[in-house]
Amino acid sequence: MLQNNLAPIALFVYNRPEHTKRVLDSLIKNPEAINSNLYVFADGAKDSSNTIEVNKIKEMKSLIFQYTKGFNLITIIERSNNFGLANNIIDGISNVLAMYKYIIVLEDDIVVSKGFLQFMNKGLFLYEHNNKVSTIQGFQFPINFDNDVNTYFDSAVGCWGWATWRDRWDLFEPNGKKLWEIINTNNSWEKFNINNSYNFKELLEEQIEGKKNSWAIRWYASLFVKDKLNLYPAISLTLNIGNDGSGYHKSKQDTSHFPICDNAHIDLNEAELCDREVKKVINFRKKQLRKLKLSNFITKFKINILKIDKLQWKKL
Repeated sequence: MLQNNLAPIALFVYNRPEHTKRVLDSLIKNPEAINSNLYVFADGAKDSSNTIEVNKIKEMKSLIFQYTKGFNLITIIERSNNFGLANNIIDGISNVLAMYKYIIVLEDDIVVSKGFLQFMNKGLFLYEHNNKVSTIQGFQFPINFDNDVNTYFDSAVGCWGWATWRDRWDLFEPNGKKLWEIINTNNSWEKFNINNSYNFKELLEEQIEGKKNSWAIRWYASLFVKDKLNLYPAISLTLNIGNDGSGYHKSKQDTSHFPICDNAHIDLNEAELCDREVKKVINFRKKQLRKLKLSNFITKFKINILKIDKLQWKKL
């Protein structure tokens, strides 16, 4: 492992104790958890007069303390006011990396397999001095890779359970406009959109325009302009259970059916930049994008029909 030290885990929580409990329950099943330091960044209430929200946050903090025997050390950083997801994560990662040179990052809706911490720590150790590699990723789409593929490199950057090093995090550029200008100057939007399998350009534009405050799109763009790679497992070690409308982004994209690997060991010694694996991911993304567009079209169609019906009733 990392000089006989396991990487600290940063867990970002807000007001979803039910989700967080499932995350912590999955984490302590990892043999490395008992020797790992856990830093919990608990965001403050958006409205201190909202008793439901305040009580949920109190319940969250009480829940965390129930897991003190599951980790080497638990430190809770309580935000006195509401930072918001992006600011909480950026500030939290920066603070942990001021003390350590590596970090494992989780949010309150990312359930992990029992081999997650081993994969993260081993990846951090193996690629610590390979500056081409920027992150170790835990999530994978349900794709059938060849049997001989355990891991591979991709330029895409995920945020559903991952790890990185201090010197890589130093590359983070918070100014989305600067990143947009670099990508635009290089005329590399198609590559940024991963062969047009997802509209990351639109997400970056929304960040710049203030429509969204996403740390993840800026993190991806920061690494993209530096031509970095990211290590991925062939089978997912994490599962997002928060796409039920309860989270910050209110997403309802169902990922609960995605498989998660419970294998405690994945060989990292033969990772390489595999075009065939990346192409499979791109094709999967394109299929998902087509499904999303079709779903949005159907939803808009139903809304328009409803409006027309209401209008006809008014005329009657």
